[in-house]
Amino acid sequence: MNNYPGLFVLAAILGLNSVIAGAEDITPYALTATDQKNHAELIKKLSADQLKAISNVYHDFRILKLCSGRFSGADQDELVLGILKSVDSKDQGKREVHRVGLLWKGKAWEAHNIDAELEKDEAISRSHPMRWQYTFTKKGFSGDMKCGIESEFSDGADLTYGLGDKPFFDLKEKGLVNNKPVCFATDDVYNNWDCVVYSPQDGRFRLWFQQANAD
Repeated sequence: MNNYPGLFVLAAILGLNSVIAGAEDITPYALTATDQKNHAELIKKLSADQLKAISNVYHDFRILKLCSGRFSGADQDELVLGILKSVDSKDQGKREVHRVGLLWKGKAWEAHNIDAELEKDEAISRSHPMRWQYTFTKKGFSGDMKCGIESEFSDGADLTYGLGDKPFFDLKEKGLVNNKPVCFATDDVYNNWDCVVYSPQDGRFRLWFQQANAD
């Protein structure tokens, strides 16, 4: 991702003067100094166009988590983020933290609400609602996420087919072998995960693999 030196441009887009200040005015959660510092660092990884695409939907947001990869098969890296939305964001959803895919559409960046798109897969899910398990503590935000995780299905890895769980569809068969999956922890005790992949044919993120077993 481009790291634009003109940070005043970013400030104009998102009002970064409020980044280091408290976030109590936009969320029921008082973010820690660690969260605010993390946001200030992560936001530098986004270009001005990427920031604009997100801020068009999520006003005065905070980035809590970020990973990059080629999720839609585009010819450049894209982003999946954990975003704390403000109370007046256009896309309110059901939870205070949204999983957002920022994908390159050839000429512009497009923000996808992964949580909302997964609702269309309720019928196949073995663990509905499909929620990312995260917490806010005195130490800051905590939520496990894995990007480009196909190689992590191996002995000793968190993700495994050994428990009997299988992908809901074959990536190669669907023409998605170059689209990197993303996995989100779904339990704070057990080694459970939801893995999603973006399908250009469907125009959304789809539930690809679900590990919903006790250790």
